[in-house]
Amino acid sequence: MSWKLKDLKGLSAPTNVKSCTVDDAVMQLKDKYKVDVETLTKIATDVLVKHLTEKKMTIEDIKKNYSNIEEIESIVEDILRLSGKL
Repeated sequence: MSWKLKDLKGLSAPTNVKSCTVDDAVMQLKDKYKVDVETLTKIATDVLVKHLTEKKMTIEDIKKNYSNIEEIESIVEDILRLSGKL
């Protein structure tokens, strides 16, 4: 049995589209900031999923929720930059 594909263009994503997953953000930022990976994952999830995708949180809400982390503004900016939104 052999498979024939009608459209090979559908096999590859466009290279000009910038995307960032929670894992990407955590991997790139875990050594830059002195925040444990679990907390960094929660922040990245809030920014990428709850703010950018679902529109359920604002950046100010996220900063308020993590106000105990002194570098929260820089972390949020870096995540937004990685996602192409800044």
